[in-house]
Amino acid sequence: MTHNKTLKQIAIVGGGLSGVTTAYFLARAGFEVAVLERRANVAEEATFGNSGLLAPSVVQPLVLPAITRTAFSNLFKNEPPILVKSGFNPSRWRWVRKSRREYQDYFSLNKQRLTRLSAYGQMLTQHLQEQYALEEENSQGLLHLFRNQADAERCAAIETSLKQFELPRQQLKGQNAIREVEPAFQSDTPISGALYYPKDGAGNCVLFVKQLRAIAQSIGVQFHFSQSVKAVRPELGGRVSIDVGSADGDSTLTVDGVVLAAGMQNLPLLKPLGLSLPLCPVQSYNAMAAVKNLDEAPNTTLFDETYKVAIARVGNRIRVSGLLGFLPRTELPHPKAIASLLKVANDYYPNAANFNTANFWSSTFALQPNGMPLVGGTAHGNVFVNTGHGAHGWAAAVGSGKLLADAMAGRETEIDSDGLLISSVLG
Repeated sequence: MTHNKTLKQIAIVGGGLSGVTTAYFLARAGFEVAVLERRANVAEEATFGNSGLLAPSVVQPLVLPAITRTAFSNLFKNEPPILVKSGFNPSRWRWVRKSRREYQDYFSLNKQRLTRLSAYGQMLTQHLQEQYALEEENSQGLLHLFRNQADAERCAAIETSLKQFELPRQQLKGQNAIREVEPAFQSDTPISGALYYPKDGAGNCVLFVKQLRAIAQSIGVQFHFSQSVKAVRPELGGRVSIDVGSADGDSTLTVDGVVLAAGMQNLPLLKPLGLSLPLCPVQSYNAMAAVKNLDEAPNTTLFDETYKVAIARVGNRIRVSGLLGFLPRTELPHPKAIASLLKVANDYYPNAANFNTANFWSSTFALQPNGMPLVGGTAHGNVFVNTGHGAHGWAAAVGSGKLLADAMAGRETEIDSDGLLISSVLG
């Protein structure tokens, strides 16, 4: 990415995890930064559905090689691992076919890249929490469970390629070995394999973002809420005009550069510029229940490989989050999504909480066919993007925010950015 030395004032569209972390790192790099958010606070959309995983070892590109097959079989399951609406439109099918090719050709390479990015982001997150004495609801250690042998074997092959990262891991054989790590695990659910990562874990992503917003404000970042960005217009002379609508009327903000960190809302802003992003809207689902029995509540985080569902203790609550839904956006999760979350929770920690009375919600996030985040510059030298981290992408989003800020400042990145920063998004 080529640094534009005229960049001084930066606007960020989107006040979620990606937007706030990018704003913080840009401000630390000496930029004047303003964040434009259509909601009344930060972290109220996709970030609100973040699973809270800080887990480089289990993070992987969310590519879906078998979705065309599972699309039909899942229609007849009450508790499917992926929710798919029958009768995909042509553009959705093209996206799925591309995802399948990406899986076949680049999955292992992208998994390594994402692990590198997430390990970096986890380190940055922990540093921020320590540096600013942030309030935490972190849990340490992660159990990675496999319901079927195929998933266990596939992940074992990936593990071999990840030895370069020296992330500590322990293979667990049998329920007793799992209980030695997590005494609260009293499940009789058949398990084909299990791995334990002592350095991985989970926390409260929304709490982190809200605290980082306050820190960013203290170093000069301006936050403007209830502001809907209607258009982004690169102007002659290297400036960018941003048309904004609010309850007080329309206005125009002119800055040196803009970072689009608004998920699927980036697409209509880029289209008039002749740019398109290969993003698909995907639902993720969440449940939050109060702990009922402390002795049977998890102390480590659990990640179910089949359902892509994480179970994490968040203070005196238990959060169950994950799944993928290729369904229209709804306020409440699809009944099958609720059934799947309940199944996973009750399979592993049936007496920890009354999950049937949990609060349920769904969130929409943007997903590339290769499952990787989309971070970097566009054909317009002062328009940047930072999106596509997904429901389990807390650490990756923090790492991406730092990489993008360093690149925009003309600094050498602290880790190898190959495959993590794009030089130009073209239509």
